[in-house]
Amino acid sequence: MKKIFITVIACISIKSGFSQQLDQMIKGHLNGSYESYSQYYMQDDKIGASLPTDRDKVGSNNFLKLDYTYGKFSAGIQYESYLPSILGYYNPDQNRINQSKIANKYFKYSEEKFSVQIGDFYEQFGSGLIFRAYENRQIGINNALEGVNIYIEPTNFTKIKALYGRTRKLFDYSNSVTRGVDAEIDVTKMLSNKEHNTRISIGGSYVGRFQEYIGTIDNYPSTVDAFATRLDLNTNNFSLNAEYVSKDKDPHYFNNNSFEKGKALLINTAFTKNNFGITLTARAIYNMDFRAERATDFATQLPVNYVPALTKQHDYLTSNIYVYNAQLNLGETGFQTDVFYNFKPNTKLGGKYGTKVSANFSYYGSLNDNKDIMSVGTNKYYSDANIEVKKKFSKKFETTLALQNIYYNAAIIAGGHEDVLANVVALTSLYKYAPKKSIKVKLEHLWTKEDQGNWVSAITEFSLSSPFAFYLSDLYNYGVSGNHYYNIGGSITKNATRFSLAFGKQRAGLFCVGGVCRFVPAAYGFTATLTTSFGN
Repeated sequence: MKKIFITVIACISIKSGFSQQLDQMIKGHLNGSYESYSQYYMQDDKIGASLPTDRDKVGSNNFLKLDYTYGKFSAGIQYESYLPSILGYYNPDQNRINQSKIANKYFKYSEEKFSVQIGDFYEQFGSGLIFRAYENRQIGINNALEGVNIYIEPTNFTKIKALYGRTRKLFDYSNSVTRGVDAEIDVTKMLSNKEHNTRISIGGSYVGRFQEYIGTIDNYPSTVDAFATRLDLNTNNFSLNAEYVSKDKDPHYFNNNSFEKGKALLINTAFTKNNFGITLTARAIYNMDFRAERATDFATQLPVNYVPALTKQHDYLTSNIYVYNAQLNLGETGFQTDVFYNFKPNTKLGGKYGTKVSANFSYYGSLNDNKDIMSVGTNKYYSDANIEVKKKFSKKFETTLALQNIYYNAAIIAGGHEDVLANVVALTSLYKYAPKKSIKVKLEHLWTKEDQGNWVSAITEFSLSSPFAFYLSDLYNYGVSGNHYYNIGGSITKNATRFSLAFGKQRAGLFCVGGVCRFVPAAYGFTATLTTSFGN
């Protein structure tokens, strides 16, 4: 706890010192942020929560980011401190990180149609299916590239990106280099300078990873090349985006050293008119786990591309017991569709304040032939059919009712034994009893005859006009274990600073953000978070 206290005090000192003297000390703009996530661990044998193997009961992840801009120039650093890291973060077991260093640093020069950045940077080509360097602190991903990133618009209808660098590997870098080029042409602007309701663009990408191979296997590739092409069509009411990626043979740990080539097809469509909207996302992939190092053995380490699970991201405790994880190497084909309709106020179904209805369905299963990603196999991996109805009864009171049906192939997704069929019902009620004061109650129930059986949960949140907020929650398994996963916590917010403290239990399982998942172990104890931002 002493380490955490020192770090927090240092952050507050930096903030107060800078905010008082920035205008006098420097010209330009300095912006910064600090984020700390800390846990104090206690043992609970019933839920499988054990103390860390290093016997340090505290885990703390800390991030301090500073960015300075002066005219066309900008620079920045990110300092990270793990004192040590929280359990399950970055490493697959309880061997935790216990280091503090400057992790990212960069210098950038920018003009209207040109920029060059050296140091550590983030970038994305297309949807990210071929390349994405990004940070997700909750999951433990930071695959920034250290090198050079160039952006140029040679014409008013052409955009080009070029990059070269090494992928970040915690406080070090991969023993490989990644290089890439991405180009996009706005066909509509190329053909006419007039404004059009329809916009068409085409794009292409190349990404190559070189990692020297010194083994004894013949024809083992040191260089892996990937190519992508994409099409974007947008009108007033309709949009269509399609992208195809092919990847050369890339044997590595996660695909059991397969020499088969990778491929992926992604299609997104959307149509909206008046109060109605519908979207459809379809994707087929095979052997598309692209890593900066072939020997990495942890799911969130050193990704080159971005392949999230394309299913609805629920915010219900019971729904998140059975979540889908994209099958990058085994191969998958499937789709997700969303339908929205808003019934207008003062209509029969809309009532006085209107009614919002949304339905979602997703399905993913095996390929029939790995060489043909358009082929549909018979092995079902996952499906989710759900509907939500949001109804406002008065200016102070509204409810949301959600129904969900889940099929979960535990053997494929999580290495389990039996398929799970589950149904979920969730009712959320929000009552605003005064300006900026409200009470939210969420009740959920999950039924299943498989795995751990039935679950029930309840959450109550109190938001006050003062800077304080509180919540109580409990997730209870009454099917098999009889375990309660309760939590009680609160937060205080002042301007751009927020501090929260909670006590309770964490269920072991997949934890997903934005369709990307990592496994989190069971935990019991206290959790504290602090976030703040500042600038001149």
